Amino acid sequence: MDTVTQMLFGAVVAQAGFRRRLGRGAIVVGAAVGLVPDLDVAAGWIAGPFANWVHHRGVTHSIFFAPVVGLLTYWAFKAWQGRRPPDRRMDLDRVRGWTWLTVLVLATHPVIDVFTSYGTQLLAPLSRHRFAIDAMPIIDPLYSLALVVALGIGAFAKRRVGLATTSAVAALFFIGAYTLFAWSLNDRVEEVAAAQLSDPRADVTAYPTLFQPYLRRVVAETPEEVRVGFYSVLNPEPIRWSTFDRGDRPRTVATTREAEIFRWFAMDKVIWRSRANGNGETVVEALDYRYGLFGGSELGFWGIRAVVDGSGRLVAGPETFVNRPDADRDRLTLFWRAVVGPSS
Repeated sequence: MDTVTQMLFGAVVAQAGFRRRLGRGAIVVGAAVGLVPDLDVAAGWIAGPFANWVHHRGVTHSIFFAPVVGLLTYWAFKAWQGRRPPDRRMDLDRVRGWTWLTVLVLATHPVIDVFTSYGTQLLAPLSRHRFAIDAMPIIDPLYSLALVVALGIGAFAKRRVGLATTSAVAALFFIGAYTLFAWSLNDRVEEVAAAQLSDPRADVTAYPTLFQPYLRRVVAETPEEVRVGFYSVLNPEPIRWSTFDRGDRPRTVATTREAEIFRWFAMDKVIWRSRANGNGETVVEALDYRYGLFGGSELGFWGIRAVVDGSGRLVAGPETFVNRPDADRDRLTLFWRAVVGPSS
Protein backbone atom coordinates (compact mmCIF):
# COMPACT_ATOMS: atom_id res chain seq x y z
CA MET A 1 0.00 0.00 0.00
CA ASP A 2 1.02 3.63 -0.28
CA THR A 3 3.21 5.08 2.46
CA VAL A 4 0.50 7.34 3.94
CA THR A 5 -1.83 4.36 4.35
CA GLN A 6 0.99 2.36 5.92
CA MET A 7 1.52 5.13 8.48
CA LEU A 8 -2.22 5.25 9.19
CA PHE A 9 -2.25 1.46 9.57
CA GLY A 10 0.66 1.57 12.01
CA ALA A 11 -1.12 4.23 14.06
CA VAL A 12 -4.33 2.16 14.18
CA VAL A 13 -2.41 -0.96 15.23
CA ALA A 14 -0.93 1.10 18.06
CA GLN A 15 -4.35 2.48 19.04
CA ALA A 16 -5.87 -0.99 19.02
CA GLY A 17 -3.22 -2.73 21.08
CA PHE A 18 -1.18 -0.17 23.00
CA ARG A 19 -3.21 2.98 23.71
CA ARG A 20 -4.22 1.76 27.18
CA ARG A 21 -0.76 0.49 28.04
CA LEU A 22 1.47 3.21 26.59
CA GLY A 23 -0.77 6.24 26.24
CA ARG A 24 -1.66 8.35 23.22
CA GLY A 25 1.99 8.76 22.28
CA ALA A 26 1.92 5.17 21.07
CA ILE A 27 -0.21 6.27 18.11
CA VAL A 28 2.41 8.74 16.91
CA VAL A 29 5.14 6.15 17.34
CA GLY A 30 3.03 3.58 15.46
CA ALA A 31 2.70 5.95 12.52
CA ALA A 32 6.43 6.63 12.49
CA VAL A 33 7.32 2.94 12.68
CA GLY A 34 4.84 2.27 9.85
CA LEU A 35 6.93 4.58 7.67
CA VAL A 36 10.25 2.85 8.37
CA PRO A 37 10.09 -0.07 5.87
CA ASP A 38 9.31 2.31 3.01
CA LEU A 39 12.50 4.26 3.64
CA ASP A 40 14.08 1.70 1.30
CA VAL A 41 12.94 3.94 -1.58
CA ALA A 42 16.02 6.02 -0.73
CA ALA A 43 17.95 3.51 -2.83
CA GLY A 44 16.13 4.85 -5.87
CA TRP A 45 16.80 8.48 -4.91
CA ILE A 46 20.51 7.71 -4.60
CA ALA A 47 21.18 5.17 -7.35
CA GLY A 48 18.25 5.52 -9.76
CA PRO A 49 15.13 3.56 -10.75
CA PHE A 50 16.83 0.19 -11.25
CA ALA A 51 18.08 0.34 -7.66
CA ASN A 52 14.56 1.19 -6.54
CA TRP A 53 13.20 -1.90 -8.30
CA VAL A 54 15.84 -4.07 -6.64
CA HIS A 55 15.60 -2.72 -3.09
CA HIS A 56 12.06 -1.40 -2.57
CA ARG A 57 10.01 -4.01 -0.74
CA GLY A 58 13.21 -5.90 -0.07
CA VAL A 59 14.93 -6.54 3.26
CA THR A 60 12.86 -3.98 5.16
CA HIS A 61 9.71 -5.84 4.02
CA SER A 62 11.02 -9.28 4.99
CA ILE A 63 9.32 -11.38 7.65
CA PHE A 64 12.70 -11.40 9.42
CA PHE A 65 12.93 -7.61 9.66
CA ALA A 66 10.37 -7.10 12.45
CA PRO A 67 11.81 -9.61 14.97
CA VAL A 68 15.39 -8.46 14.37
CA VAL A 69 14.48 -4.80 14.84
CA GLY A 70 12.33 -5.77 17.82
CA LEU A 71 15.30 -7.39 19.57
CA LEU A 72 17.49 -4.38 18.80
CA THR A 73 14.78 -2.07 20.13
CA TYR A 74 14.51 -4.06 23.36
CA TRP A 75 18.29 -4.09 23.89
CA ALA A 76 18.49 -0.37 23.11
CA PHE A 77 15.75 0.41 25.64
CA LYS A 78 17.44 -1.76 28.27
CA ALA A 79 20.82 -0.12 27.68
CA TRP A 80 19.30 3.36 27.78
CA GLN A 81 17.39 2.61 30.98
CA GLY A 82 20.50 1.16 32.56
CA ARG A 83 22.23 4.52 32.23
CA ARG A 84 19.40 6.46 33.85
CA PRO A 85 19.00 7.01 37.62
CA PRO A 86 16.97 4.21 39.24
CA ASP A 87 14.09 6.54 40.11
CA ARG A 88 13.74 7.62 36.46
CA ARG A 89 13.90 4.24 34.80
CA MET A 90 10.98 3.01 32.72
CA ASP A 91 8.93 0.11 34.01
CA LEU A 92 9.98 -3.16 32.34
CA ASP A 93 6.38 -3.74 31.23
CA ARG A 94 6.45 -0.46 29.29
CA VAL A 95 9.78 -1.41 27.69
CA ARG A 96 8.19 -4.63 26.51
CA GLY A 97 5.15 -2.68 25.31
CA TRP A 98 7.22 -0.37 23.10
CA THR A 99 9.11 -3.38 21.78
CA TRP A 100 5.95 -5.28 20.85
CA LEU A 101 4.48 -2.15 19.28
CA THR A 102 7.54 -1.91 17.04
CA VAL A 103 7.41 -5.59 16.11
CA LEU A 104 3.69 -5.67 15.28
CA VAL A 105 3.71 -2.52 13.16
CA LEU A 106 6.78 -3.66 11.22
CA ALA A 107 5.30 -7.15 10.79
CA THR A 108 1.93 -5.95 9.48
CA HIS A 109 3.54 -3.58 6.94
CA PRO A 110 4.61 -6.32 4.48
CA VAL A 111 1.46 -8.34 5.20
CA ILE A 112 -0.81 -5.66 3.75
CA ASP A 113 1.70 -4.92 0.96
CA VAL A 114 1.63 -8.51 -0.25
CA PHE A 115 -2.05 -8.11 -1.22
CA THR A 116 -1.01 -5.79 -4.07
CA SER A 117 0.44 -6.85 -7.43
CA TYR A 118 3.75 -5.03 -6.97
CA GLY A 119 5.61 -7.91 -5.34
CA THR A 120 7.16 -8.13 -1.86
CA GLN A 121 10.35 -10.00 -0.94
CA LEU A 122 9.01 -11.65 2.21
CA LEU A 123 12.00 -13.98 2.56
CA ALA A 124 14.81 -11.47 1.89
CA PRO A 125 17.76 -11.75 2.22
CA LEU A 126 17.47 -15.54 2.01
CA SER A 127 15.41 -15.39 -1.18
CA ARG A 128 14.70 -12.76 -3.84
CA HIS A 129 11.31 -14.27 -4.66
CA ARG A 130 8.55 -11.65 -4.96
CA PHE A 131 5.24 -12.61 -3.36
CA ALA A 132 2.07 -10.94 -4.61
CA ILE A 133 -1.67 -11.45 -4.26
CA ASP A 134 -3.66 -9.50 -6.85
CA ALA A 135 -6.31 -8.21 -4.46
CA MET A 136 -5.90 -4.49 -3.75
CA PRO A 137 -4.77 -1.38 -5.61
CA ILE A 138 -1.80 0.35 -4.05
CA ILE A 139 -4.02 3.35 -3.24
CA ASP A 140 -7.62 2.80 -2.12
CA PRO A 141 -9.42 5.80 -0.54
CA LEU A 142 -12.02 3.68 1.28
CA TYR A 143 -9.28 1.55 2.83
CA SER A 144 -7.48 4.66 4.07
CA LEU A 145 -10.71 6.35 5.16
CA ALA A 146 -11.55 3.49 7.52
CA LEU A 147 -8.22 4.05 9.25
CA VAL A 148 -8.70 7.82 9.40
CA VAL A 149 -12.16 7.40 10.99
CA ALA A 150 -10.75 5.10 13.68
CA LEU A 151 -7.97 7.56 14.46
CA GLY A 152 -10.46 10.44 14.51
CA ILE A 153 -12.62 8.62 17.07
CA GLY A 154 -9.52 7.94 19.12
CA ALA A 155 -8.49 11.60 18.99
CA PHE A 156 -11.85 12.83 20.27
CA ALA A 157 -12.21 10.05 22.83
CA LYS A 158 -9.35 11.37 24.92
CA ARG A 159 -10.37 9.69 28.16
CA ARG A 160 -12.51 6.91 26.72
CA VAL A 161 -9.73 4.48 25.99
CA GLY A 162 -12.15 1.61 25.46
CA LEU A 163 -13.96 3.48 22.67
CA ALA A 164 -10.65 4.35 20.99
CA THR A 165 -9.49 0.74 21.18
CA THR A 166 -12.80 -0.64 19.89
CA SER A 167 -12.85 1.73 16.92
CA ALA A 168 -9.31 0.73 15.97
CA VAL A 169 -10.07 -2.98 16.25
CA ALA A 170 -13.21 -2.49 14.15
CA ALA A 171 -11.19 -0.68 11.47
CA LEU A 172 -8.66 -3.51 11.33
CA PHE A 173 -11.45 -6.08 11.00
CA PHE A 174 -12.99 -4.01 8.21
CA ILE A 175 -9.65 -3.81 6.40
CA GLY A 176 -9.26 -7.58 6.63
CA ALA A 177 -12.77 -8.24 5.34
CA TYR A 178 -12.45 -5.64 2.59
CA THR A 179 -9.16 -7.15 1.41
CA LEU A 180 -10.60 -10.67 1.30
CA PHE A 181 -13.64 -9.33 -0.57
CA ALA A 182 -11.36 -7.70 -3.15
CA TRP A 183 -9.39 -10.93 -3.50
CA SER A 184 -12.61 -12.84 -4.16
CA LEU A 185 -13.56 -10.31 -6.84
CA ASN A 186 -10.29 -11.04 -8.63
CA ASP A 187 -11.05 -14.77 -8.74
CA ARG A 188 -14.57 -14.04 -9.95
CA VAL A 189 -13.36 -11.78 -12.78
CA GLU A 190 -10.81 -14.37 -13.90
CA GLU A 191 -13.60 -16.95 -14.17
CA VAL A 192 -15.76 -14.55 -16.20
CA ALA A 193 -12.89 -13.66 -18.52
CA ALA A 194 -11.90 -17.28 -19.12
CA ALA A 195 -15.52 -18.16 -19.96
CA GLN A 196 -15.76 -15.29 -22.45
CA LEU A 197 -12.49 -16.22 -24.15
CA SER A 198 -13.19 -19.94 -24.51
CA ASP A 199 -9.51 -20.46 -25.34
CA PRO A 200 -8.00 -23.33 -23.33
CA ARG A 201 -4.49 -22.08 -24.15
CA ALA A 202 -5.04 -18.67 -22.54
CA ASP A 203 -3.53 -18.03 -19.13
CA VAL A 204 -5.93 -15.47 -17.61
CA THR A 205 -4.92 -13.16 -14.77
CA ALA A 206 -6.92 -10.27 -13.32
CA TYR A 207 -5.25 -7.29 -11.66
CA PRO A 208 -6.64 -4.42 -9.56
CA THR A 209 -6.63 -1.02 -11.23
CA LEU A 210 -6.83 2.26 -9.29
CA PHE A 211 -8.59 3.52 -6.15
CA GLN A 212 -11.23 0.75 -5.83
CA PRO A 213 -11.54 -3.05 -6.10
CA TYR A 214 -14.39 -3.35 -8.61
CA LEU A 215 -12.80 -2.56 -11.98
CA ARG A 216 -10.23 -5.20 -12.90
CA ARG A 217 -7.67 -5.26 -15.67
CA VAL A 218 -7.63 -8.70 -17.29
CA VAL A 219 -4.64 -10.11 -19.16
CA ALA A 220 -4.91 -13.27 -21.25
CA GLU A 221 -1.60 -14.74 -22.39
CA THR A 222 -0.92 -17.22 -25.18
CA PRO A 223 2.44 -18.08 -26.77
CA GLU A 224 1.66 -15.76 -29.70
CA GLU A 225 -0.11 -12.79 -28.14
CA VAL A 226 -1.26 -10.90 -25.09
CA ARG A 227 -4.87 -9.73 -24.81
CA VAL A 228 -5.87 -6.97 -22.41
CA GLY A 229 -9.38 -6.03 -21.31
CA PHE A 230 -11.28 -4.48 -18.43
CA TYR A 231 -14.22 -5.80 -16.43
CA SER A 232 -16.19 -4.23 -13.59
CA VAL A 233 -18.42 -6.27 -11.32
CA LEU A 234 -20.56 -3.13 -10.98
CA ASN A 235 -20.87 -2.84 -14.77
CA PRO A 236 -20.76 -6.43 -16.07
CA GLU A 237 -20.47 -5.81 -19.80
CA PRO A 238 -18.67 -8.22 -22.14
CA ILE A 239 -14.93 -7.63 -22.11
CA ARG A 240 -13.56 -5.71 -25.08
CA TRP A 241 -10.17 -7.17 -25.77
CA SER A 242 -7.15 -5.38 -27.20
CA THR A 243 -4.72 -7.82 -28.78
CA PHE A 244 -0.96 -7.36 -28.91
CA ASP A 245 1.47 -9.65 -30.69
CA ARG A 246 4.46 -10.76 -28.69
CA GLY A 247 7.44 -8.96 -30.16
CA ASP A 248 10.92 -10.31 -30.68
CA ARG A 249 13.28 -10.12 -27.73
CA PRO A 250 16.72 -9.10 -29.04
CA ARG A 251 19.35 -11.06 -27.16
CA THR A 252 21.66 -8.05 -26.89
CA VAL A 253 18.98 -6.23 -24.89
CA ALA A 254 17.37 -9.14 -23.02
CA THR A 255 20.66 -10.35 -21.57
CA THR A 256 21.69 -6.99 -20.11
CA ARG A 257 21.74 -6.60 -16.35
CA GLU A 258 19.04 -3.93 -16.59
CA ALA A 259 16.70 -6.21 -18.55
CA GLU A 260 17.25 -9.04 -16.08
CA ILE A 261 16.41 -6.72 -13.18
CA PHE A 262 13.28 -5.55 -14.95
CA ARG A 263 12.10 -9.07 -15.79
CA TRP A 264 12.61 -10.12 -12.17
CA PHE A 265 10.85 -7.01 -10.85
CA ALA A 266 7.90 -7.55 -13.20
CA MET A 267 7.70 -11.19 -12.11
CA ASP A 268 8.12 -12.30 -15.75
CA LYS A 269 5.00 -10.36 -16.80
CA VAL A 270 6.84 -8.64 -19.63
CA ILE A 271 5.94 -8.01 -23.26
CA TRP A 272 8.50 -6.86 -25.82
CA ARG A 273 7.76 -4.32 -28.58
CA SER A 274 9.94 -2.95 -31.38
CA ARG A 275 9.68 -0.04 -33.80
CA ALA A 276 11.98 1.64 -36.31
CA ASN A 277 13.24 5.10 -35.36
CA GLY A 278 13.93 6.30 -38.92
CA ASN A 279 17.72 6.19 -38.55
CA GLY A 280 18.18 2.58 -39.56
CA GLU A 281 17.91 1.61 -35.90
CA THR A 282 15.26 -0.17 -33.85
CA VAL A 283 13.79 1.01 -30.56
CA VAL A 284 13.14 -1.98 -28.32
CA GLU A 285 10.78 -1.68 -25.36
CA ALA A 286 9.78 -4.09 -22.62
CA LEU A 287 6.68 -3.28 -20.56
CA ASP A 288 5.43 -4.58 -17.23
CA TYR A 289 1.87 -5.57 -18.08
CA ARG A 290 0.71 -6.11 -14.50
CA TYR A 291 -0.22 -2.42 -14.41
CA GLY A 292 -1.95 -0.39 -17.10
CA LEU A 293 -5.13 1.42 -18.10
CA PHE A 294 -7.14 2.13 -21.22
CA GLY A 295 -6.31 5.11 -23.39
CA GLY A 296 -2.78 4.24 -24.50
CA SER A 297 -1.25 2.50 -21.50
CA GLU A 298 -2.96 -0.89 -21.82
CA LEU A 299 0.38 -2.70 -21.87
CA GLY A 300 1.81 -1.00 -18.81
CA PHE A 301 2.70 2.17 -16.98
CA TRP A 302 6.45 1.61 -17.09
CA GLY A 303 9.19 -0.35 -18.76
CA ILE A 304 12.69 -0.26 -20.20
CA ARG A 305 13.83 1.02 -23.59
CA ALA A 306 16.95 0.41 -25.67
CA VAL A 307 18.15 1.11 -29.20
CA VAL A 308 19.86 -1.45 -31.45
CA ASP A 309 21.39 -0.99 -34.89
CA GLY A 310 20.71 -3.02 -38.02
CA SER A 311 23.02 -5.81 -36.89
CA GLY A 312 21.35 -6.05 -33.48
CA ARG A 313 24.20 -4.33 -31.65
CA LEU A 314 23.18 -2.32 -28.60
CA VAL A 315 23.49 1.39 -29.31
CA ALA A 316 21.78 3.00 -26.30
CA GLY A 317 20.16 1.93 -23.05
CA PRO A 318 18.49 0.11 -21.57
CA GLU A 319 16.90 2.93 -19.61
CA THR A 320 13.59 3.22 -17.81
CA PHE A 321 10.54 5.05 -19.10
CA VAL A 322 7.01 5.74 -17.86
CA ASN A 323 3.79 5.54 -19.84
CA ARG A 324 1.19 6.83 -17.38
CA PRO A 325 -1.95 8.48 -18.80
CA ASP A 326 -2.74 12.08 -17.93
CA ALA A 327 -5.08 12.42 -14.93
CA ASP A 328 -7.33 14.99 -16.61
CA ARG A 329 -11.07 15.37 -16.16
CA ASP A 330 -12.00 13.44 -19.30
CA ARG A 331 -9.90 10.44 -18.36
CA LEU A 332 -11.22 10.41 -14.79
CA THR A 333 -14.78 10.54 -16.15
CA LEU A 334 -14.00 7.66 -18.51
CA PHE A 335 -12.50 5.70 -15.64
CA TRP A 336 -15.54 6.30 -13.39
CA ARG A 337 -17.92 5.20 -16.13
CA ALA A 338 -15.89 2.04 -16.63
CA VAL A 339 -16.26 1.28 -12.92
CA VAL A 340 -20.00 1.97 -12.42
CA GLY A 341 -21.46 2.16 -15.92
CA PRO A 342 -22.34 5.08 -18.25
CA SER A 343 -25.74 5.79 -16.70
CA SER A 344 -24.50 6.21 -13.10
